[in-house]
Amino acid sequence: MIRSVAREFVHGGHLLALGTASIAAFCATLIDKLPTFQLLLMAYLFSYAAYSMNRAVELKQDAFSNPERTSYLRPRKKYLPAITIACFSTGYVLAILTSIPFFLALLIPLVLSLAYTIGSKAFVRLIGAKRLKEKLLLKNIVISLGWSLVPVIVGLYFNEIVPVLLLLMPLIFLRLFVNTIFFDARDIVGDGLYGVRTLPVIYGLHRSYILMNVVDLVSASYILVLIFFGLLPIYSAVIIILPIYSMLYRWLSLKNPAHIDFLCDVVGDGEYILWGAILFIGRILI
Repeated sequence: MIRSVAREFVHGGHLLALGTASIAAFCATLIDKLPTFQLLLMAYLFSYAAYSMNRAVELKQDAFSNPERTSYLRPRKKYLPAITIACFSTGYVLAILTSIPFFLALLIPLVLSLAYTIGSKAFVRLIGAKRLKEKLLLKNIVISLGWSLVPVIVGLYFNEIVPVLLLLMPLIFLRLFVNTIFFDARDIVGDGLYGVRTLPVIYGLHRSYILMNVVDLVSASYILVLIFFGLLPIYSAVIIILPIYSMLYRWLSLKNPAHIDFLCDVVGDGEYILWGAILFIGRILI
């Protein structure tokens, strides 16, 4: 039973959705607000909806890169579109009851999810590909940009857009950028077969790993600079653990056996659940 629950938690997309809620809690804490259940629920619903949409469309392609997850999700394939609609709809009902600006801001994740997963023929003339994910680097940028909007959305929820929230956007962008490249490294076979241009497909694993290390160093430096100039509270120094954590699991991915699926789906995606927890501990201890 425990194994079944764990598989649903990971392969079902709940770990990633809870990670989004954790980042929302992280942002709220930094502006001295108590994360409400409604805020965390909406963060979960929108993330889970985007995940379900992507899995519904790419289940066949994922069979090459993650056969275990594909096998687990295949029986519910016909239900994934309904799950996507239900989660987005519930989230938007809660959002419009909060405020109109908050609701309008949350339309951006939906647009990005559709452009990334479904795409449009009009994109072919603009970027040379039907879906945003098929263009080199655009896939990574779109995902990272979507997550980097969380601080602004949290600010709109509390009706308080302050500088610290805007300063968090580049940090979240960098952390997600690393994660997306690491997943591309795991998905290199499937992406290559389906013509998805990713950094590992075009430039190889070695150069991709070098870039990820550079981005981790940049994000760590960014954290330290913000704290040095008093733009982030001193207790937030604990989040320097995150780029170190990222470097560590990438180092483990080079070992034999690599257990790459576990490192991606559990350890990699698990980073985002740590955000809220680490900051809470740091606030108590420092």
